[in-house]
Amino acid sequence: MILDELTAFSNFYGSNEELVLAGGGNTSAKDGNVMYVKASGTQLATITPDGFVAMDRAKLAETLTKAYPNEDDARESAVLADLNNARLPGQGSKRPSVETVLHSLFEQKYVLHLHPSLVNGLTCSRQGRAAAQKLLRRPFIWVDACKPGYVLSKICADELARFKAETGSPCEIVLLQNHGVFVASETVDGLGELLNEVLASFRAAVVREPDFSTGAFDGEKAEKCFAAIRKIYGEDCVITYEPSVEALRFAETPDAAQRVMRPFTPDHIVYCKQYQAYGFCDGCLPGAVQKCLEEHGYRPKIIIISGCGYFAVDETAKGSQTAAALFDDAMKIAAYAESFGGELPMSEELADFIANWEVESYRQKLHEGEA
Repeated sequence: MILDELTAFSNFYGSNEELVLAGGGNTSAKDGNVMYVKASGTQLATITPDGFVAMDRAKLAETLTKAYPNEDDARESAVLADLNNARLPGQGSKRPSVETVLHSLFEQKYVLHLHPSLVNGLTCSRQGRAAAQKLLRRPFIWVDACKPGYVLSKICADELARFKAETGSPCEIVLLQNHGVFVASETVDGLGELLNEVLASFRAAVVREPDFSTGAFDGEKAEKCFAAIRKIYGEDCVITYEPSVEALRFAETPDAAQRVMRPFTPDHIVYCKQYQAYGFCDGCLPGAVQKCLEEHGYRPKIIIISGCGYFAVDETAKGSQTAAALFDDAMKIAAYAESFGGELPMSEELADFIANWEVESYRQKLHEGEA
């Protein structure tokens, strides 16, 4: 029964592209000492009961009392081993979500974690915390940008305990800077009420909605860019082109493009990579791509061109379309952030950690291998 409920609300929220893109977000449900949590690499929109991992909550709690190495790779490897050891028998090779320990920290039966662009327009903004304090009627926890997974769980363990000591009740809403939102409730309907409350509060403060209607783009220049991209990436590459009003706005000048050139959340790194390319025309496009290759070791997935918008490039249609969807999400975040003091991308240190994190590399490999 509990798995059926968990699957149903995961599919419901996962099917809404305003809330979930690609493999983003995760969910969980508790049954005493057992917690069912989304397996890494699965998608909420299509997940089945077999896509959840049954976890021993007592063993998960032990991870917060252990001493792990300070070095990132060593710590994350040890934590992953303990997460896998906390799986109940019969779970096979299913890998629990990286936020499993945090899910278990919530006292409530059901937990929903999402990365909506509307929410991240605030959490990825310069005035995010102050804006949330002004807009939300219900008390919440704000967590400054930090490394996801174990580090985030340790911080939240202290914050959730502090919240309950001060208010006498368990926290229902946690906002994560440059990441997303957690809502927790004893009922599935309660999750919806909390999420809708957050979304409605933030939307009421938005000054400008992003415009994804087709803009006045330079068709001749766009055709030359298509040819230039195929010459660089190969004739078999797949290109998703977007000349929307929003894309043209961010492509207008280097300064405008800079607003969306750095990642806002981990999902943007996973599906769009950490760095993009910008150029004024098809003639400077090869140089922009080469610069990214020389400085960062790869050709960019997103190429922004003045007067054209942007081009998302990948070896597969799925990869190209997903990169485009996530870059649209980045533009939405930047547009919404205008209402909260302007956008605030991830720090280079945090972005570098995520770009090289084995967990996200694993998620990317699963995405690329999906049919």
